[in-house]
Amino acid sequence: MNKALTRPQLIGALRKLADDMESLGAAMDYYGGFAAHIAEHGKEIMGASLVARGWADGIECELEESK
Repeated sequence: MNKALTRPQLIGALRKLADDMESLGAAMDYYGGFAAHIAEHGKEIMGASLVARGWADGIECELEESK
């Protein structure tokens, strides 16, 4: 992803990233029964997905306010 993104594209990319992080984190948490550190990292990445989703929400709000 080397080109500049428009704000709507950036919002979409952040939401996709958050969705992917959440899915991956859930899988890591599930398999964490086999290795506890994997489960812990899974929970961390799920938390980070909330941060990315919050960034998308903030950018979207700014975009709506500028209209």
